Amino acid sequence: MPLTLLAGPAHAGKVALLLERYLAVLPREPVLIVPNAPDVERVERDLLRRCGALLGGSIVTFDDLFRRIAAGSPAYRPPLGEIQRSLAVRRAIERVSLDGLAPSARFGGFADALAAALAELENGLVEPEEAPGELGALHAAYRGALDGIGRWDLPMLRRHAAERVAGDLAAWQGQPVFAYGFEDLTAAEWALLEALAGRTEVTVSLPYEPGRVAFASLERTAADLQLLAGPGRSEELPPRYGEWSPPALAYLERHLFEDVPGAAAPQAAVPPPLDGAIRFLEGAGARGTLELVGQELLALIRAGTAPERIAIV
Repeated sequence: MPLTLLAGPAHAGKVALLLERYLAVLPREPVLIVPNAPDVERVERDLLRRCGALLGGSIVTFDDLFRRIAAGSPAYRPPLGEIQRSLAVRRAIERVSLDGLAPSARFGGFADALAAALAELENGLVEPEEAPGELGALHAAYRGALDGIGRWDLPMLRRHAAERVAGDLAAWQGQPVFAYGFEDLTAAEWALLEALAGRTEVTVSLPYEPGRVAFASLERTAADLQLLAGPGRSEELPPRYGEWSPPALAYLERHLFEDVPGAAAPQAAVPPPLDGAIRFLEGAGARGTLELVGQELLALIRAGTAPERIAIV
């Protein structure tokens, strides 16, 4: 079954539409994938405000879903904890005769850097023989160390879960899948969505608007999802932020990262007055920026604003 893509700029109503469609198929036990654990509780509250009670479905992160799928496999291996994984990485270093990386391997931080690199390779579904030189040898030794103790790490669990959905009919029972909040997908996450789209209805929300400079980095992701969705399965929601936001904020949302309009620009592109809606701060480095923010906070509090009325993002 093809994937459905919901695309549009910020505040276009993508997530609201996604949640409405999730509630519409609640008797089929749909699965809603959210970016991280705090989002689970927040989305549950949002759904309860809409329907009063939830008597079906589940709200999970990608890792929750990976674990659920992998746990049903006959080949399941318990994933390593962080300390166990660190020991496995060090064991792999001991098993490989290093040449170019030998000077770096003497330092304590080498194992941590290698662990991060191995996680990137596994999340990218890269096999040891596909990695260059000594990195490939270390990758193979690390996998051998895990095979020796019958365990997976979390990236390997993700890989196995995606492969299981693609090849095992018992891995998924047809529940519809909804996902939002993912501006980028790892290879394992992409493989899982692609495999699920072959088994059931999958709906993905993506913040994207064609031709916008602010969304240029998402152009490839949008194109890949549109290709997976197929003809007629991509819905582009129009911008709506200007319906309720101050004109200055609405202008900023529509023209973020674009060049400053020249004198010949059409009237519609002329920036409206700020009217206190936006203040721009520019500092040298993190400390300089934080000092400017601190000065703004101090000025607001001295002017009578209660501290609990100030939000810092």
